[in-house]
Amino acid sequence: MNEILQQRIESVQAGRNITHAQTAAKRNLRKELETEMEKFLARGGEIKQAETRVYQVKHGTNTQYVKHSCRCKACVAWALKKGVVKTTQLKKGGGEG
Repeated sequence: MNEILQQRIESVQAGRNITHAQTAAKRNLRKELETEMEKFLARGGEIKQAETRVYQVKHGTNTQYVKHSCRCKACVAWALKKGVVKTTQLKKGGGEG
């Protein structure tokens, strides 16, 4: 009981309103995760670091022009060549007519 009260006091002092049930649930979830990881590693599983890849933009392609709305010179040239657009000139008057 004293431990529960101490945890509650510490959480209130830290400015959080965490109940003991929430703290216990997190603790149990952590133990379950650790147990599952030990089983995974015991079966020969391994943990690999994920690779960070920077997206390489390919201008002058369907994906870049249509999906990413790129309007650089290369992408507009592609759209003109493929017939996606007929001109680079914008209509004047905002569609009046």
